[in-house]
Amino acid sequence: APGLPLESMVGKTVAELVDLSNRTRWVEVEGGRVSDLRARASALTGIPAPLLRLACGARDLSDAAPLDVAQLAALPVRLLLRLEGGKGGFGAMLRSSGKQGVKTTDFDACRDLNGRRLRHVNAEARLREWEAGAAERERKKQELAASRTAPGPPPIERFDDDAYDDMLEAAREGARQSVADALASGLQAAAAGSGADSG
Repeated sequence: APGLPLESMVGKTVAELVDLSNRTRWVEVEGGRVSDLRARASALTGIPAPLLRLACGARDLSDAAPLDVAQLAALPVRLLLRLEGGKGGFGAMLRSSGKQGVKTTDFDACRDLNGRRLRHVNAEARLREWEAGAAERERKKQELAASRTAPGPPPIERFDDDAYDDMLEAAREGARQSVADALASGLQAAAAGSGADSG
């Protein structure tokens, strides 16, 4: 319903009400209070009255306040929805950081004109660069593998002299025999010495 017909508005308190879809409606306010206008707007739109917010000019209209007829004649009443707000204080934080001169260099959380985060756009660009360098990386990998299999210094030749090996084995056997002879003579001397002490 567009509101009241124009001929029925003469001599009555009426308000120009701009609803959520920007349609203008002329409504009669019978009680003369903002709460009456809110109830009438609720009946017209079907939105519960506690969810509606009425603004005239740059200020919200309070339910307890009487309607200012002069203001209603000059400015339309905009019908808005109440939005749950946060704790606030973000503006104060921005102002204080501006005074400190802190400049940010991390814009990854910002969005571009398409609505995508710059972090994701930059990651895609880095991925494209990495994929473009795949051929270069493969070439370096092949060069490294080729350099590892390339002939290095010649292998050390094994010293193989049978006469030297025989001489070394004879020296080892001679050392073993000398240790065994010395041990046997030491044991005989110790046994002979202990027999002389007991007699």
